[in-house]
Amino acid sequence: MNQHGGKRQKPESSNPPYLKGGDAVIKKNPTVLPTTLHPEQRLKLAAVEALTGTKKSKIYAAIAAGKFPAPERDGPRCSRWRAGTVLDYLQARVEAQQ
Repeated sequence: MNQHGGKRQKPESSNPPYLKGGDAVIKKNPTVLPTTLHPEQRLKLAAVEALTGTKKSKIYAAIAAGKFPAPERDGPRCSRWRAGTVLDYLQARVEAQQ
């Protein structure tokens, strides 16, 4: 029941808002991934987490081990990954599993 004593109304769509459309979205901090990525496009950490399915600590541990591409610095507090290097990493992982 809501604060006025009535029943809660169901949303119009049965799908949550983060599942609408063709884009992938992270629930915690909504990050919309475009359906196409340009190789030179720069990605934030949240987008890299969404693409790889790996969290921040594992990504940075893999960077330290030399297994994941390091980000490029865009400023003193700004790191971005080139989409092409992340996609190449993912492709190499798929090929290694086959």
